[in-house]
Amino acid sequence: MKKPRRVSLSTQIVQELTKKIETGDWPIQTKIPTEAQLTEQFEVSRNTVREALQSLIQAGLLESKAGDGTYVIAANKFEANMYHELGKADYQEIAEARQLLEKNLAFLAAKKRTEEDLIAMEVALERRNNPAFTLEELALKDIDYHIEIAKAAHNSIMLDVYQSISTYLFQLIFDHMQQDVTFNHDDSQQLHIELFDAIKARDSKLAETIVGKISSY
Repeated sequence: MKKPRRVSLSTQIVQELTKKIETGDWPIQTKIPTEAQLTEQFEVSRNTVREALQSLIQAGLLESKAGDGTYVIAANKFEANMYHELGKADYQEIAEARQLLEKNLAFLAAKKRTEEDLIAMEVALERRNNPAFTLEELALKDIDYHIEIAKAAHNSIMLDVYQSISTYLFQLIFDHMQQDVTFNHDDSQQLHIELFDAIKARDSKLAETIVGKISSY
């Protein structure tokens, strides 16, 4: 029988901080307490806290900004790993991943959505289709709408993947809107309304087809 492995103080602090991040106590972009504050909170040496923070920085969950502080940049290690891989991917690869994910998520959402899901999607759709938005605001609300569709698919793994790449998808959509002189807000609105209607009608194939039009728009 193996003896229980003793966990170092810095590892215990890593576990505590990771829990705060993963449970949403510290959402992404949160500025976490200073080293001095964490030292007082955990009643350990400053070196121990510094070691724990460096571990989380190396894992990609935190980022230290000189002269400012330390911020949460990923919700979990899976998301941090996705950011690392996506940072090496080119525009076309991300576009292909987006289309594949959104098609399958829409297909599943049409099969598995609940009435509560429809309400959340409709609210997100109304926000997305606000004609007063700038292109940047529209791109952000577009992602929010598709995240609601991803939630309605009720597949936690696919949802995690989609949310993990949402930052890159936002940039992809925003760049496309800026560069495409043929982009028409009204046409884009209509396609997203049709997508909602297809999911509401539980028409999986139609939902998948409409996403294909949206992704290539």
